[in-house]
Amino acid sequence: MSTFLQYNIFCLLCIAVATSPKEYPIAQTSQGTARGISTVSRSGRTFYSFRGIPYAQPPIGNLRFKEPQPPSNWTGVYNAQNDAPHCLQKNYLFGKSFVEGSEDCLYINVYTPNLHSETTKENSLFPVMVFIHWGGFFTGYSSSHYLGPEYFMDKNVVLVSFNYRLGVLGFLSTYDDASPGNYGLKDQTAALQWIQNNIEHFGGNKNKVTLFGQSAGGASVHFHMFNPLSRGLFHQAISESGTALALWAKPLGKEQQQIARLQATFVGCKDCLNDTFSLVECLKRIDAEELVKSGDKFKYFTIDPLTVYLPSIEKKTEANPNPFLTKEPIDYILNGEFQNIPWILGTVSDEGIIRAAALLSQSETRKKLNKHFNELMPNLMALFMSTPKEKIQVVWKKIRDYYFEGQNSVDVNNSKSIQGLINLYTDRSFAYTLFQTAHLHLQKGHKQLWFYNFRYKGQYSYRQLFAATSENINYEWGVSHCDELLYLFKSSEIFPDLKNPNDLSVSEMLITLWTNFASYGDPTPSNNSSPFIKKWFKIEEDVFKPQRNKKLHFLNISGSYKVDNSIKLQMEYGFYKNRFKFWENLPLVENINDLNQKHIEL
Repeated sequence: MSTFLQYNIFCLLCIAVATSPKEYPIAQTSQGTARGISTVSRSGRTFYSFRGIPYAQPPIGNLRFKEPQPPSNWTGVYNAQNDAPHCLQKNYLFGKSFVEGSEDCLYINVYTPNLHSETTKENSLFPVMVFIHWGGFFTGYSSSHYLGPEYFMDKNVVLVSFNYRLGVLGFLSTYDDASPGNYGLKDQTAALQWIQNNIEHFGGNKNKVTLFGQSAGGASVHFHMFNPLSRGLFHQAISESGTALALWAKPLGKEQQQIARLQATFVGCKDCLNDTFSLVECLKRIDAEELVKSGDKFKYFTIDPLTVYLPSIEKKTEANPNPFLTKEPIDYILNGEFQNIPWILGTVSDEGIIRAAALLSQSETRKKLNKHFNELMPNLMALFMSTPKEKIQVVWKKIRDYYFEGQNSVDVNNSKSIQGLINLYTDRSFAYTLFQTAHLHLQKGHKQLWFYNFRYKGQYSYRQLFAATSENINYEWGVSHCDELLYLFKSSEIFPDLKNPNDLSVSEMLITLWTNFASYGDPTPSNNSSPFIKKWFKIEEDVFKPQRNKKLHFLNISGSYKVDNSIKLQMEYGFYKNRFKFWENLPLVENINDLNQKHIEL
């Protein structure tokens, strides 16, 4: 039994016997009885919170670098009133210099306004929304301080969040049976299986599960659409700012074996480099924090490369009978091997702030970037993943001419130059591959697709966190990667409560769209009463012409917290029209023939 589990059961002995059951609600799970806590939503509605329930055995000791194992039962009443530790990580994105979390971290949180009882009928069970956190597969948090449920609990849904293994502990692969990899993704599948087995006890409908996530979480959602073991575990999907086609999510094959060998040299396992089984056994003996901390040695420029450990291609073998991923995501798509389910996907307008904020705000970093601009930028843009070595500089020159007007540096006194860097990161890392994903799925018969672009500028932004400095430049920053999360989840650890009237309206609007989708399979169903938009049309529905599948159209969400009555939701065409045409014409491996020959008119 894990230390965290033992502690939680012990804590219940401290709760007075006379405690009101309404204050400390009870839920039965397949492992035993859990006691949560009652609290209130944004509007004052009572809901029940159950946090830190184990959904798998602690992945420690011999279970390190193994697929998750079913959780153990407990005796007595389990205290589900506290957040569990994060999975062990180093949050480079927020500029944290320390390792945080625990290797014992496979815990799940359930929030419900509809606790199941003996008299609850099946038709009164609520739709379930399962969120996968962001973080590039190396960082991220599911706790209530980062993903507070208060906004969703105003609606008739059950909300679930959970931890999954990250970085080396979640994605180490030797490209053979020694360590097949994808443990973080397999953790996610285990969490979905736990939900199927238990969610009715929390008033949730296991046959109406919406899987949604942001960034790496959004890409994870897409990966689960390919995975046979995830079929039937969810029925609708939302991918915010990430799909499996993103460069930072691109699965690696044999390259992961070299990464594993490098990792071994960092922590004193040099004698095991020629035998992957010995290598993995050596890594199992290394202190977990030391293992995570040693990831610093992969960095060649500040915190880059950000994503070292990624999903990987596995081989199906006798020792690995249930691989998560056996081929490239693009091959699953082109073969039509995906769950054809209702799916919302989209982006925010200035995703690239996630890196541009630090590169430009930190003066020393900016100097180094500009001094070695033409050497660093092709690597930061991972052009080696998309074009032969001998063509990299040719492609980079075209990119530099387009985004920086041929300049060999970023001029922080020139707003066009600053926005050029933001746009480049936005397009290369997020927007273009999101567009490709929607485009290809539509071609392969995926009809129930909705696309959005979030351009609303609120009072608060993740930009300050990504800048990781008190320094700043004189620039009106746009809508950063992760900013839409401010309107979906209360984030008391890092942001004040929303107070601005426009911010509150956007939050209510997004929550309504997302929960409508969870309830009806359509963000604007026939009974939609939103004052902002009557109908968000699917991509295939051309509302202006009788011909179908000719143009990608999307919901544009815009406005500013500074301007009264500025919030607008409207269907538009021409999603980054000129920028995407530029990328389509570059000689990149991801510009596959199927996409270029049958592309949607921008």
